Amino acid sequence: MTDTTSPDTPPVLFLDFDDVICLNRPYGGYDVLTTLAEAERRKEPLQATDELWSRLFDLNASVHLKQIHIEFTPQYVLSTSWRWFFDHENLVQTLRLTGLDFVAGHLHHDWSTPQISRQAHRAVEIKGWLNAHPEHKNAWVVLDDELSGTGFATWPHASRRFVVLCQEGVGLQKEELRMLRNALSIRAQGMAR
Repeated sequence: MTDTTSPDTPPVLFLDFDDVICLNRPYGGYDVLTTLAEAERRKEPLQATDELWSRLFDLNASVHLKQIHIEFTPQYVLSTSWRWFFDHENLVQTLRLTGLDFVAGHLHHDWSTPQISRQAHRAVEIKGWLNAHPEHKNAWVVLDDELSGTGFATWPHASRRFVVLCQEGVGLQKEELRMLRNALSIRAQGMAR
């Protein structure tokens, strides 16, 4: 496959939610599903001031993700299991209500990895997305958690350095921020050649 990555191609950040930005303490995806369904049933608009939205995503993880966005302005592709339960509109609404509108506003037009099967490794889904988008062959990074990221162990070492895995229950913290920044810097240098 020829390299069709252009220096103008923004990097793609494959973003997982659980154990990356959502630690499920005190809220998680099921709380969001319940709230969205209840709001629709009552025909009431959702308010960003509700506690759910301010506490759904870990504050440190959100701040770190925002720093990455300011520095590198990636496009985002959601590789989270939430895709199985939420449609595009619900995910965008959730991102906006939680203060991650910069993610919602920079979703790639092909905004999620393919949903192959619930048993498929995240690495397989991401590889499928990259095969469909050769323009990003050398312009991507992965931000996932250790449990979902077990399939990346089969990837060549050269590719694994662009995969940042967060500890379960801890999420995106300073060490993962450093690794993600390093991976994106390497990508930026490669695209500038």
